Amino acid sequence: MSQIFDFSNRESVESTMKKTWNDFRTAFARGDLKYDEVEKAKKVTFLKVFDDLFCNHGGINYLTKSLGDISKYSLGRGAKLKKDERIDYERFIPKNEYITVDNRFSPAGIEWLYLALGSQDSIQDVAKREIGILSGDRFGFCYFNISNSFYEKKVVDLTVANEIEFDDINRSLENFASNCMQEEIKQTLMTRKITTTTEKDELIKKLMKWCVFTYSKLLSEQIFLPVETNEKKLEYTPFQAMAKYFITLGYTGIIYSSTVYPDGKNIVLFDKNMAYPVDTIIDIIV
Repeated sequence: MSQIFDFSNRESVESTMKKTWNDFRTAFARGDLKYDEVEKAKKVTFLKVFDDLFCNHGGINYLTKSLGDISKYSLGRGAKLKKDERIDYERFIPKNEYITVDNRFSPAGIEWLYLALGSQDSIQDVAKREIGILSGDRFGFCYFNISNSFYEKKVVDLTVANEIEFDDINRSLENFASNCMQEEIKQTLMTRKITTTTEKDELIKKLMKWCVFTYSKLLSEQIFLPVETNEKKLEYTPFQAMAKYFITLGYTGIIYSSTVYPDGKNIVLFDKNMAYPVDTIIDIIV
């Protein structure tokens, strides 16, 4: 495992993550990288470390869910409607001619399906905040279902540790082994001298989960932040590169935190046909 991140020190991880993300972002801003140059991007520290931890060391298994797993949640898409606009299901299906600005994970013109994810009631509130609905605005909302034929497809869940406190993440490891044994395993894992004994193999699994949850929580809290409209092109490019990276690993979508609604979640599906609109369209004046 890369030694760039010392996962035994949260403050160190947080500081290093911010720096490596900023370097990653700067590489795109300078024109050194394009969002679809995945192999080239994997040589930059942020994605190199991410790939090492999540792909090469199996950490991605903790973040992987199937579309069948998330089908138990409600999904939906909102829209800010014009006063005299007539609407039907087609209004909520992405079409490239109307996608004139970048989204977080996709450039302008890309027809990926962005949906709020959660309870039936909360996702409407998430959608309102995401599209900037204000008092007096006309708000449309449509629920979606995942198509059964795509239930086996896998998505990356970057929110896996959102509801867990850092102290709880640390405590789960502490409860399993003594401090001295933890340090021994940390050093073993960092130097790649991995023992094959049953006890230490189990400790390594626990440590990997600890690293993944710590990294994911910091990623969610420190990087998934609101972006001003005039900065979207610059700030979204590294996220678009991450999406391309996940596509190369065979993923079909990403679950991520809402940056404008506390505890809200969204999902982006790389194929808009994986979900379809259902039920009566909600059409209200807020």
